[in-house]
Amino acid sequence: IDEVNADPENKTPIEFIRWGIEPTRWSLVEYLAMIASLPQGRQTFEINNLKFLTEMIARYGEKQGWQIFNDVVPISDPDSPTVIAEGEDLAPTRPMPKPVFSPVQLGQKKGADLTNVRALQYDLPSEASRCLVIGPEKSASGKVLMLQATSDGPEIHLKGGGFDNAGFVTSNIGLPIMGRGAQHGWLMVSGKSEADTVFAEKLNPNNRYEYWYKGAWKKMEHRTETIQVKDAAPVTHEVARTIHGPVIAWDVSNGVAYSQKMGMHGKQLDTWAAMAEMGRAKNIEDFKTKGVDKMGWNVGVCYGGEDGQIAYFQAGAIPKKSTDVDPRLPTPGTGEYEWTGFLTPNENPRVINPSQGYIHAWNSKATSWSPEGNNARYGATFKTWLGNRLASTEEPLTLLEMREFNRKIFSAFSAVDSNQTAPDFFAPYINKAIEASDDPEVKQAGELMLSFDGLYQDLNLDQKYDNPGLTLYRTWLEVAPSMIFEDDIGTWWKTIDEGRPLRTQSSLLLRAIQGNNAGAPLGIDYFNGRDKNAVIADTIKKTVSVLKKKFPDKHMAEWKLPIFWKYYNPDVQASDKPSIPNDFNRRRLSAKLGLVPAMVPHNGGEYWIGVMEVDSKNSALYSVAESGGQSQFINSQGRGNPHLMDQLLMHEGSDLKRIPLEDRDVQATAKSSETLKYKPKKK
Repeated sequence: IDEVNADPENKTPIEFIRWGIEPTRWSLVEYLAMIASLPQGRQTFEINNLKFLTEMIARYGEKQGWQIFNDVVPISDPDSPTVIAEGEDLAPTRPMPKPVFSPVQLGQKKGADLTNVRALQYDLPSEASRCLVIGPEKSASGKVLMLQATSDGPEIHLKGGGFDNAGFVTSNIGLPIMGRGAQHGWLMVSGKSEADTVFAEKLNPNNRYEYWYKGAWKKMEHRTETIQVKDAAPVTHEVARTIHGPVIAWDVSNGVAYSQKMGMHGKQLDTWAAMAEMGRAKNIEDFKTKGVDKMGWNVGVCYGGEDGQIAYFQAGAIPKKSTDVDPRLPTPGTGEYEWTGFLTPNENPRVINPSQGYIHAWNSKATSWSPEGNNARYGATFKTWLGNRLASTEEPLTLLEMREFNRKIFSAFSAVDSNQTAPDFFAPYINKAIEASDDPEVKQAGELMLSFDGLYQDLNLDQKYDNPGLTLYRTWLEVAPSMIFEDDIGTWWKTIDEGRPLRTQSSLLLRAIQGNNAGAPLGIDYFNGRDKNAVIADTIKKTVSVLKKKFPDKHMAEWKLPIFWKYYNPDVQASDKPSIPNDFNRRRLSAKLGLVPAMVPHNGGEYWIGVMEVDSKNSALYSVAESGGQSQFINSQGRGNPHLMDQLLMHEGSDLKRIPLEDRDVQATAKSSETLKYKPKKK
């Protein structure tokens, strides 16, 4: 702060100038508030699920409406890939989740109109985090190999006070939360366990700020906040809280308020301390007991040690919910269906040194008994398909292969659209359909679709994806479910996923086509008695019809999709350089000012990548941070840090830089150094 005040013209960030504020020193309370500010596990979809169920019951009655709901939002799909293989979970097996039809969850008023009920959703990056850990038996060097990817952020090498770790850091945590430690590597992926619950609070008809709980009316905490907005009128926001948590939606006309209880609530500082301990752990036992077991945030944690051990832990405060209600729907908040505690560290799923020799996690289900259907939906086509195939190779792996694995996973585009998956999941059914069809266009289109390997690649750099089968298949993934489901359930086959970072309509489509061979077979015949092969052929024919309008006067083999672009300044978006639908907005001031490109070709990947060989003789992390590392500084004159775009093109090409951890290497490569001295205040 003193440096900025001494040279404000060159050292004041331009954002402070534009916002009309001055930099001030942080207080401890402000820092602790920032630690607690990250919306960890606050997304929830019970209200949207209830809307869908209510509409289906109104249309078809309770029995058929409930069946449709279970078809589209399964509570558990046995075909969903899991991080931990069957029989290898070190936690006691828990019962498989089952649907619970509970009339008390259908709302205070039967058939209530929920159209205008809206819950706050968070604009979070869809790519989240993934990890791939290769055990020594599958590694060419006999050392653990690790690949990690996550949303954008700076990186740091922290040394001193028991720390010697480098890696990804978020601004509100301040220390590496994944990367390379003194004797290990560790990676975290956002968990998708049922770590929260939406409670439907019964409101007092005479006072919306009172709710019924355990036989009496209780008063909510509530207040109105006024938020000052620069160059605009102030915004007022009502804040209310019940015994369960903050009110996230009101339905006063039906006598309901929806509040959200979060397992992490009150455990934010424990989570910060746990992250610190994971970074400086001396062995796997320290890592678990001092780090993983203290986490409040629901995450999956991958570990690889210099001693050759690899492990996966589900971490966080996972509540034990009432078995008398269905976790996919809002739970009555009247007191009869409360949580009964949390899973203990020994009850949380985990595996050490799995027999398959690798670990792959990407917001995945930890075990077969992990429920789904609220915060996440999975199925056989889930986005881990490619990582699992690559890691299953019998060939010894090196760091170069890990980098190539990452490039391929990027190219599958599952990081930005989890509905994308390999066409070969559908191959047996498409082949049967085109064999039975006498339409030459259907046959050609089906063959082209199946020639696509699931990777979005422009190897000849003509700004078009190389395989026209990609164009056909991507369009078919929209056309086919629309034709199969919309006459029965409208657009709910896709709108049920609105706001969810994990969108898996391709899984629903596959289950419909598989019929009784699906792990979770559908209970309704959405083909309406028609021959399945004929319906699939019709969906392909419709796909061809749609694309003929986009590619007039061109042969099917020329139907190549323009590559997608990533925009840092969406104001300059060009029609011939499309952005990918639902991609997270990465608006950057540096792009607006012309200091970095306004757009780059989208490689389909996350924004921070780390690769390492966990070797005591070569302690290093290979990484790339698309944003350029630690500093996005632009001064008051609009001149930016010269390293703003150093790593932008590296990231586009899946290249990595080496971050040394050994003292001699750090000193040898340092451009400058500054010693910071901290003197605690005397008591």
